[in-house]
Amino acid sequence: MIRLRPYKPADTRKLLEWWEDADETVFVKWSCGKFSFPLTAGELDEYFREWCLKEERGWLMTALDGDGVPVGHYLMRLADYEEGSVRIGFIVMDPKVRGKGYGKEMIGQILTYAFRILGMRKVSLGVFENNPQAKACYEAAGFAVKEYIPDYLEYKGTTYAAFEMEAVYHE
Repeated sequence: MIRLRPYKPADTRKLLEWWEDADETVFVKWSCGKFSFPLTAGELDEYFREWCLKEERGWLMTALDGDGVPVGHYLMRLADYEEGSVRIGFIVMDPKVRGKGYGKEMIGQILTYAFRILGMRKVSLGVFENNPQAKACYEAAGFAVKEYIPDYLEYKGTTYAAFEMEAVYHE
């Protein structure tokens, strides 16, 4: 069972653990170049203080397993209550739980939170073309491809394509 709660600075340790053995390119795509590689506690703490605590239209969330242990993380941002839309990003799961259905469950919980609690009608995200597992997870949870972006991110001379995806609330 996955539960969602607001991110706490104490979650930094877990988030750092998930990136300990990461490949730089995978990390850069996750962060879209917003963080340095390797990620440090200081950088995460500063991000939390400088962005998360001040941003009115965005917040970080943590996914917990049935025992209350952090197993996932994501960002909600660009919340537009008039338009009924929000964007999610920085989605990551603990490598130890990947392949166990937690990702799909977390995405389902995110949509429930966005649609039923926040009253949103649309949730969007971007996923890189060369991440078919994540794309399949998002599609299984209700997202559909809205656009293909061939030049989504350029890093160290390589351009990465991505899909813009969207889930729409259906009563």
